[in-house]
Amino acid sequence: MRMLFHPVDEGVYLKACEADSFRGLIAALLDDAGYETADAGARLGQRIRLADDVRLLAELQARSVRITDRDEVNAINVSSDEPFLRSLHRLEFVSLDSSLTDPTDGGRS
Repeated sequence: MRMLFHPVDEGVYLKACEADSFRGLIAALLDDAGYETADAGARLGQRIRLADDVRLLAELQARSVRITDRDEVNAINVSSDEPFLRSLHRLEFVSLDSSLTDPTDGGRS
């Protein structure tokens, strides 16, 4: 699995990473290897913290983004690792490898 992150312009990202799981990609995004072995509550707390940072960055771009536990338009889904990354991809804060995206959604699923 591959992911680009730290967007600086439309379609331009500063960093890239590879991992064998969605959890591993989030650990790379957080730069915290301990994320992979942390308990569920700690991982949820980390996703919420990161989602709040992304929401603040979105506000700087005059975008309104909600933090939620389900998939919604203009929302970050913090319910678990895979929906979290897919929602960040949909909002273009990360770019997931094309093999991880839904081709019926224009690559932004």
